[in-house]
Order: sequence, then C-alpha cells, then structure tokens
Amino acid sequence: MKFNLNQFLLAVSDALDFVEITTLGATSFHSKRVAYISLELGKLYNFSDKEKFDLCSFSLLHDNGLSEENIVNEVENSNKPSTINILEQNPIHCNIGEKNIKGFPFLTNETNIVKYHHESYDGSGVFGLKKEEIPLMSQIIALADTVDNLFHFENPSLENRKEIIQFINDKEEIFYSKTLVEYFNALSKKTSFWLDLQSPNLEKMIIEKLPHFDIDIELKDLVDLSKVFTNIIDSNSTFTKTHSSGLSDKVQEMSAFYKFDFNKTMELLIAANLHDLGKLAVPNKILDKNGKLTLDEFETIKTHTYYTRQALTKIDGFERITNWASNHHEKLDGTGYPYGIDKESLCFESRLMSCLDIYQALTEDRPYREGMNHQKALEIMEDMVSKGFIDGKIVEDIDKVLV
Repeated sequence: MKFNLNQFLLAVSDALDFVEITTLGATSFHSKRVAYISLELGKLYNFSDKEKFDLCSFSLLHDNGLSEENIVNEVENSNKPSTINILEQNPIHCNIGEKNIKGFPFLTNETNIVKYHHESYDGSGVFGLKKEEIPLMSQIIALADTVDNLFHFENPSLENRKEIIQFINDKEEIFYSKTLVEYFNALSKKTSFWLDLQSPNLEKMIIEKLPHFDIDIELKDLVDLSKVFTNIIDSNSTFTKTHSSGLSDKVQEMSAFYKFDFNKTMELLIAANLHDLGKLAVPNKILDKNGKLTLDEFETIKTHTYYTRQALTKIDGFERITNWASNHHEKLDGTGYPYGIDKESLCFESRLMSCLDIYQALTEDRPYREGMNHQKALEIMEDMVSKGFIDGKIVEDIDKVLV
C-alpha cells in the first residue's frame, strides 16, 4: 500500500508535544517549532530532499525519550523533585530516544542524531563530542531545541527576538559553530521567519516546506513501524511498560480465533499498538498514582482517547484503524468516553478492542493493585456485561481463548 510518511510523522508528533509540555514545561508545538527552524537552516546548508525529510523527522522525534527519563529520575531521586536542566541535560533521554526510533524508515544513513542533540560545539555537552564530531543535524536541532525551550519563539515581543539573537551570537564557538550562527542570523532578518513560528498554522507550513514522501509498505511492515511508537507510549508509565504490546498479543490470538483475514488482523494490530497514543498527554503523576483518582484527574485520563483520534485522523487510509484504536473506552450503553458512542454505532472490532483492553488492564500490575488472574478478571468483565457496558459474546470468547 502507499503510505504517506509525512502524515504519520506529524500525527505522532502531536502526542510527543504533550510529553515535552508535561516533562519540560515546554509550550505547545515545541517539536514543530524545532522542526520548522531546522528545516529553514537545512535549506541554507543545501540539504537534499531526503536529508530535509530526515532532519524534520529527527526534530519531531528528538524528545521521544523524555517520559522514560522522567521515570528513571523519579526512581533514582524519589525524595527529590524531578526536573531537567535545559542546558545540562542528562544523557538518559538522549540514549532512550535514539533506541526508541530504531526501525523508523529514515531516508538517509544518518545515525545518532537524537543521541547527540544536546552536544555543544566546544565539547561541553553530555557526551563530550566537539566541532565536526557532532553530526550536523544534531547541531541544528540543538540550536532550535535549546533556544525554543529557553526563550519560546512563539513569544511575539521584539525584546524576546533580540534576546534570542543575542544568546545565539554569544554562544558562537561555544554551543554553536560560526556557520550555524551565520545562517541563523540570516534567517532572523526575515520578518516571516518570526511570524511563522507564532502562527497557529505552523503545522501546515511545515507540510508545505517538507518534501513529500510516499513509501510502498506492506501492512506487516506497517505493524513493525507502529511498534516503534508502542515503546514510547508504554514507557510513559512504570506500570504500563507492556500494556500495548500485551494488548497486541491478545489481538493476535483473538484474530486467529475469529479467522480474520490477514489485512484485518494487521490493521487491528496497528490499532492495538497505537491505541494509547493520546496517553502521552497524561502526566505521570496521574498515570502512576497509588490511590483513587480525583474527579479532575479522571477527566484528564479520559482525554487520552480523544487525542489518539485527533492524531490518527491525520493519516490517510487509517480510517478503520483510527476508529478501532480510539473507541476502546466507549460502552454499549453510551456511557463511555470521549464521544458516548452506543451499541448501534460500535462495530465488532471496536467492541473487541474495548474488551481486550479491559482484560489486559485487569491482568497487569497497577500502582494500586497487583494484576489479577484470568478468573478474577473474567468475573469483573461479566459484571460489566450484566450492566450493559461491554459485549457478552466477546467476553465468552476471551474466556475460551485466553484462559
């Protein structure tokens, strides 16, 4: 099938933006601003179309390891607040981020771009690389990322512009190469550069500037691509490290039981891998809370399926996958979330995803309880059937297959 990499990348970056907001305190669209700035600089370096695409990809994915770093920091410093100093980054998230994106179909042979995106030109960065030892793409992303976190390019004041320009020039040959500073100074003279970074249509502008790439990809390979993001999603919480992968395994078993054809099985696996994409918008302190959620916290949890749908709807050809992924908290009686869809509108695949998600959640450890055995999980699900929440026939089948 023809698959648009641009759409997939921008869809996933929506969710990754939330990680930066909750972990770094970044403002929304941070990764997109980094991508826009990087693309403009890449143009001045005369990057090829494939290099521009990969530069944009690395920019949008550069902080994908932040949520797992935050978890590591909390474990190692359980009595201290977990904060990240923008200018003295811990290498953990750089290494995690590099590992997470193995398997993404980059178009060039560039490597370690995410790993080295906090290096400084003078060698004072987290890995001690200096000058041309640092990949050029990493240098470009480092400038856009650090400066946007410090000064926020979306701030329209002229004083803020001056501070950004001054900071970058002061850091010549320290954080940034002479050429990189020169190219940024050239960009800074364009009023449109600053206005674009403040525009609510920034994503559209990135799409217009980004070379268009469709790839021919088999559904089974698209499943593997979706797994790249399963790890990012699951690592957002210490208690959901295997949730999406566990759901995927159970989808595989139930698909075989129902004798679904190959294409439907592959689409269901993709939906399982991406169903909690919107959970990246939920802070760890809520996901890992050891106790009953407040009403406000539960409302925050309920947003995740909404954001999953908002991200996946951007991908052409994902219509069925989007529905199956984002309907997993809807109920047959219409009391589910986020849309209150009832049994008249819930297809079998959405009902199946809902039941399997519940089963997976009940049988895995959570901060407030240990995972349940099969029998106890089925008792709870049968009670949900009696209340008209979930499909009784599917629950019967789960009891046969997953015992």
